[in-house]
Amino acid sequence: MKKFFPQFESDFRKLLDACAGRNIAVVGHLRPDGDCISSEFALADLLEKSGAGKVVCLNEHPIPHLYVNFAYSRELLSAEAFDDKSFEIVTVDCADYSRTNKALCERFPNPLAAIDHHATNSGAARINIIDPSAAATAELIAGLACDAGLEISKHNADRLLMGIVMDTRSFTTSSTRGLTYEIAAMLSERGADSAFVAQQLYQRERPEKLALLAIYLKSLRSHFGGKLRLGTLTLADYAESGAEKADSDGLVDYARSIDGAEIGALLEELKIGVKGSLRSKDPAMRVSDIAKMFGGGGHFAAAGFTAKGETLDSFMPKFLEAVESSILKYHK
Repeated sequence: MKKFFPQFESDFRKLLDACAGRNIAVVGHLRPDGDCISSEFALADLLEKSGAGKVVCLNEHPIPHLYVNFAYSRELLSAEAFDDKSFEIVTVDCADYSRTNKALCERFPNPLAAIDHHATNSGAARINIIDPSAAATAELIAGLACDAGLEISKHNADRLLMGIVMDTRSFTTSSTRGLTYEIAAMLSERGADSAFVAQQLYQRERPEKLALLAIYLKSLRSHFGGKLRLGTLTLADYAESGAEKADSDGLVDYARSIDGAEIGALLEELKIGVKGSLRSKDPAMRVSDIAKMFGGGGHFAAAGFTAKGETLDSFMPKFLEAVESSILKYHK
């Protein structure tokens, strides 16, 4: 049978062996998206069934509304409060360990392993399985599990398909490749229900999120001849709409979708600073480089950051200067 990720087969086996009989905490990045949630829950199940001791999932934030029906018997424990030193840490879909939780990083400074697909991941764990060419961390985990001969339950097949669908924006991103479809087909063979996944993701939006979307769309402004489409959200906007922070996930794609836009951006006011979400139509634009300027990272065409201590007013000129520099570099 074809191997999906033969280059990582020995590393994944090393991870399974290292987890045998040990307590494992699977951790994802803060404000988890679909790929993060699916990767956490699926890997936790796979490790537990492969001989690990107790396996829990941690995150700084709760499960977003759209993904609650993929939890099944799993739950997210607070990364901030977790301090059981009998556990080893395994991160998933996290470009940098610091994007899990500050207190957790201080308590567990030496994570056992990292499975990820972000190009900016520096590989700080003891075992690193990082493939920037993978369309989603869920794609990577699904392929690794299949290569290792592990059973992929129907629940995990649904979860992993959901993660792939979300990170590829329904197989439309430039990261989508033939292997992505092959792995999706493999998950379908193992019981993944594409109709169920689609219903959960696209037919369960909260009215509050749609109210937030309306505010974001109204805020959109054009810069640099329409090459940048930028929208903002304030704390007052969240209060007005009744939305949660997780409801901003995916809004930036509307800015990128505008004809002529090369970069879509969302800047959100936080109590601690400004959160930025960036998307580009061409990976060569490398919005991850813009995110790095402000302490963030991600993919070439999808990245984010948090500029601590900034306000929207103080940060806007710095951000526009960084974007202009990137656009000029792209068009040279």
